[in-house]
Amino acid sequence: MADALSIAGVPATAQPGQLITASLAPPLTPLHFTDVVNTDIGLDFIAKEVVFSNTNIASPTFVEDPAITKIEPLFNFLTVPPTADGSGVGGLIGKIKGTIPLPIPVEAIPKLTVRWKIQDASGNDLVEGTDYLAPAGLMNTTLDVVFLPSFEVFDGSVPPPTIRRIIAQVTLTAGAESGTATVGPVTLTIPTIPFPKVLGLALHTNFQGAALIMVPGNSAITTVNHIKSLLQPVRNVISTLTTVTRFAEMLIGIDTLASLLEASNIAFSKATTVNNLNDIDLITRPWYENDTEAEDELSSFVYISPPPPPRSTEHAVEMCNDRDLDTGEGKFTVMTGLSFVALCSNLHSKAPPVSPSNATLTVNKSPPGGWFDPDTFGDELSSIRFL
Repeated sequence: MADALSIAGVPATAQPGQLITASLAPPLTPLHFTDVVNTDIGLDFIAKEVVFSNTNIASPTFVEDPAITKIEPLFNFLTVPPTADGSGVGGLIGKIKGTIPLPIPVEAIPKLTVRWKIQDASGNDLVEGTDYLAPAGLMNTTLDVVFLPSFEVFDGSVPPPTIRRIIAQVTLTAGAESGTATVGPVTLTIPTIPFPKVLGLALHTNFQGAALIMVPGNSAITTVNHIKSLLQPVRNVISTLTTVTRFAEMLIGIDTLASLLEASNIAFSKATTVNNLNDIDLITRPWYENDTEAEDELSSFVYISPPPPPRSTEHAVEMCNDRDLDTGEGKFTVMTGLSFVALCSNLHSKAPPVSPSNATLTVNKSPPGGWFDPDTFGDELSSIRFL
């Protein structure tokens, strides 16, 4: 019966955040079987003392032979020597108690115990709360599961879907008998969401004022409006999953970048390395007024990107106070974490703080300070490089 089960209710494709209910089919039917049950017995017996005619107790017919020769005489043990007392009828009273195994016919629906597992395409077990949500747990006869979104850096193409496998480890118990089986896997695909790699820097603290929007030179992103179109599908998915901390943090970062994309003055740069931010006009004014270049003017930033692989600096961004990525006046490196965002609302210190906690800002060289050198990163950045 366990081997005949299959997993039902799972579509071929599901959207990130969609609730799916998986169950086992077909419904279990009653089994007819014989169960051996130890049964209590209690016997009282009375027997008269007799002498059987058949004296061969090894005879197969001894028990069934009712013929007796005589009733065995009793003795009066109060006389010395004891004398035969033929009055009355001799007998024996006894009690037998115990258990004996009895076959009992039974009709029952087997008890079903299930443990569900979710795996990736390679058969690796995934983690509840990190890769998917199981609101009712993994030990029920049905499985409610919500698959969390998977992201890949936008490269101009539609990323391949993410594959998920659902497996049920089943135990059936009927009476003293049990059987186990692995049901599944059933496979479904989840659309992978393209995620833009974008660095947004603001003229003022708290992401206010004119904005510099930067993407790497090999990025498939072409315009600020292109970034907006990529952010919307991400926001649509994660806005329904803000009970998961990293998606709530991701949404804050995306909304912060979206606000920068609506700034009155926006400069867009597509280059892996910018050796001199003075080449970028942050605010362009009429010919008779000075423009505001990006160099030595930036005070806050938001960076969105998938996090780097373990022990890698891929997707990191370096920012230096000096031109040509020189570290003499100070340098720091930023990487995102599980939330895909790194936010710094105020660069005006030697060690600017970033949020959320899974993002990192590593000060590779602290601003030295002194008469001619800066002692902060705010209003001092001169060169930036995507790694």
